[in-house]
Parts: sequence; structure tokens; C-alpha cells
Amino acid sequence: MRRYIFLIIIGVAVISCRTTSNTKDDRLDHRHDEQQLPLSEFKVFRGNTHGHTIFTWTHGPQRESFEGPFNKEWQVPPGTDLSDHTTLSLNPDHYNDGQGLPANHFRLAKEHGYDFYVTTDHSQEPTLQPARPENPFWQNTLEAAAFYENDPEFVAMTGVEFSRNTEAEGGRGHINPMNIEEYVNADHRGGRPPWPEADWSIPQFYDWLKTARPSGGVGKVVASFNHPGLNQYGDWDNLDDEIVDIITMFEFHTNYRNYRWRPYLRALNKGWKLSPVGAHDNHSYHNIQSIEHAPPSLVLATELSREAITHAMSQRRTYVSWVPGTVLRYSVNGQIMGSTLESPDEFQFEIEIETPMDMHSVRRIEIVRNHPDGIEDVIIVDQKEFSGNENKLRWSPRIEDTSAKYFLLRVFHENDLSSGEDGNRASTISAPVWTGR
Repeated sequence: MRRYIFLIIIGVAVISCRTTSNTKDDRLDHRHDEQQLPLSEFKVFRGNTHGHTIFTWTHGPQRESFEGPFNKEWQVPPGTDLSDHTTLSLNPDHYNDGQGLPANHFRLAKEHGYDFYVTTDHSQEPTLQPARPENPFWQNTLEAAAFYENDPEFVAMTGVEFSRNTEAEGGRGHINPMNIEEYVNADHRGGRPPWPEADWSIPQFYDWLKTARPSGGVGKVVASFNHPGLNQYGDWDNLDDEIVDIITMFEFHTNYRNYRWRPYLRALNKGWKLSPVGAHDNHSYHNIQSIEHAPPSLVLATELSREAITHAMSQRRTYVSWVPGTVLRYSVNGQIMGSTLESPDEFQFEIEIETPMDMHSVRRIEIVRNHPDGIEDVIIVDQKEFSGNENKLRWSPRIEDTSAKYFLLRVFHENDLSSGEDGNRASTISAPVWTGR
């Protein structure tokens, strides 16, 4: 009898634990069906996924040109020998002249309204050699981000830019792994002698990324293809299901320039499942402090925390917009943007867009799908025109399609129609929803 009573107590305890652990944090870590939450559950958080500090030693305001002479007008921190990176001061109070440490970047980003910010110095910089966890400059980066760990208003993340600059061994291309505990080196630049341990190809890097641990064990490791060209990364080769679920973002624009529509479509056609982000790729404070340059990376998450932001990135809940203040949410068959469906033939869209009431109001929304011939183009499956007199719009079209691989939204604003640009230059581009085919 005592045995049965004991088993009953254990059962009650298990049920109790399951009930009490079903918190919002638990959902973030374990629930795939977060993708099925109502649109109102998702908030837009704005930040930067690509920023360089003084640890990117080879170029920036401290130099007159790439790896050239040091800028004589740059304010030199006390005790710093500009010919020796090991003498760099690690005191953020010593930097106030356009460039500084990760701590300076994080502080300025928070002061200027950023919700999150990722530092991504080049993995092959002299400062980051050898590429080991105990490297003092890398430790400084980890400590600067950890300072904001319990800040409810700002998320700081560690990253590097893996910069492969040769076509050999898997092709060239730059990739930002984010929220990482450790890092690896890429290769040398052009014909210059390689820096230490510069021997990681892109396929090798993919294999390493599958094993990478999140910083402090919090959140997920995520990654973005940086400023991609049409045929980079070995023409988007060496992909498998595991790496596709880690590299989930595509740098669609850099500092509100470089509209990468065709490279984006090529990556999607090759089988990568990527959502678009913008980035500053800044090598100084200027873009953080600039009124003209709003935070370029837009993420739909349920709350502002490292767990929630990296989870949203891993689920491809990002979009880009040249219009500051644009809020875009949409679902298909009840699944939020970035989701993969189970091969339905009918698709019910629920689209919500909010914009400032000025020349940036929405005039047209297009729903596009992949081109059936597999080329870097799309076909429009539905569209709707708007008067431009409203700043909050809803549209709920229903589409029948038995062959589409993905859908996404192109949103044309008033300024798009009056600019004279070609028809593909929509100022807001959503993440796709993949059909499962």
C-alpha cells in the first residue's frame, strides 16, 4: 500500500512540475507552436546585427586607409602604441572619438534607442589571434555583453564576422555567427600573408557552427549571410538541413543601401531558408548616433530578452524596411512569418501593417511566390492597392496554389511610387512563409 501511495505522490509531483514550468520562458525554449500565437503577441524590436569595434584593427577611423597609416587626428588612448595592437586600452572611458570598445558600442546603442546590438569584429583580426576563448580582447567582448544580461530594456550580443576572401575550398563570403561563446578564424585578405591559424574554409566553418555553444548557455546560436553577392558561398552550396536551421538570416541591405533582391532569390532557390535583415556594418560610432540611420534589423519577438530575440531569429521572424517605424506582421494559415507549413493547397493570409502618416504610407501590397522556372524572379499571386490615407491596414486574402515553395510580401510605400525606381524596389520586404513543398 505504501508503494502505491508513493507512486501517486510522484505522479502528482510530475504533473505539478509540468504545470508550473509552462511559463513564457519555457515556451521560448521548447514550443514550436509559438509560431501559432496571435499576431498581437509579437512586438517589433529594432537593432543591429553587424557592427565593428576598435578590435577590427585593420580599418576604421583609426586608420587613413585599409591597413594604411594611422590617422594622426584620431584621439589615442593613454599608453596606446598605434603600431602594436596589444597596447590597446581596455578601459571604455579612454574612447570618445568616433570608435571604441564593445562596451562603448553597447552603451551608445542603448542611449540611441536600440533594443539590441551585436558586435561582430573580423575573426581574423590581429586582436583576435590566437582564436581562443581566453584571448583578452574576446574576453573583453564577452564581459561587455554580460553587463546587460539582466537589463530589461536592452540586449547585447557577442559575435564575429567570419570573412572568407578566396574562392578556394568552398568559395568566398562573410558570415556573422551571433550569441557565441567561442569563435574560429577565417583566412587572409587577398595576397597578403595569412594571419595565424587562417585555415578555415566555409564548409569547415559550417561544421564548426553546428557545434557552437551560445554565450553563457543562454538563447540560441544564430547566423546571417553578410552583404551577399549573387553567386557567393560556392554559389550557395554545401547546405544541409542542420546548417539551414542555424544560418537563418540574409543581409538584404547594408546601411540602407545595396538592394540585394536577386541574390536573395538565388539563395532561396538554392534551398536556404532565410529571412531578410538590414545591418549597418559600421566601423565607428557614426551610424549608431545618426538620426538618419534608424536601427536596421527588425525582429518579431514575444519579449525583449536574449532568449526571445535569438529564438525569433532562429524562427526567421525578421523583415526589412527603409521606412522607419513600419510595423509588419502577417500569418498564413495561422502561422506567423518565417514558418514552414505542411504542404496545403489553400493559404489564408492575415496581414497587418502600420506606418507613419506621411509620405511613407502604404500604397500597394504584393504577395509573391517563387518563379516556377527556378530563376531569380517571382510571380505576383495577389495584390491590393491602397489610398495612402491610412496608417493602419489589414488585408485577409485567400490564395489557392498547389506548387509554390514559398510566399512573401513586398510593400510599396508612397515614396516608392514617386521615386521612379523599377517595380521591384519595395521599401518593405517580409520574411517568407514556406509551404513545405
